[in-house]
Amino acid sequence: MSEQVKIKEVRNRLMQYLDTLYPSPVQLATLFKSMVYLYDDYELVLFKKDIAYLAAKDYIEYVDEKIGGVGKFLKKVVRLTAVGKEIAEKTQTDPALEI
Repeated sequence: MSEQVKIKEVRNRLMQYLDTLYPSPVQLATLFKSMVYLYDDYELVLFKKDIAYLAAKDYIEYVDEKIGGVGKFLKKVVRLTAVGKEIAEKTQTDPALEI
C-alpha cells in the first residue's frame, strides 16, 4: 500500500471512530491508543499531523479550548463537527480523503 493511500485510510478511520461517538468528545490519548491498536506502526508524530489536518479542515474541534484548554497534546479533547460528520458519513466528500 502506498504511503498516500495509508494516510487517507488512517484519516478516514479517525473520522469513523469520531463519528461513532458523535456528538460526544474524546481525549486524544484515547483516540491515539485506538489507532495504535489498529495500526501497530502508527506513531505520535503522524497522529499529530492527522489531527492538525482534520482541525484545519474544520472536521474536528478542540472542546477544551472553549473552556480554557489543556497544555499537553494528548490530554486535549476533540469532537467531530457537523461538517466532519457529513464527511465521515460520506454525505459530503473531500477529495483528499477519497481512496
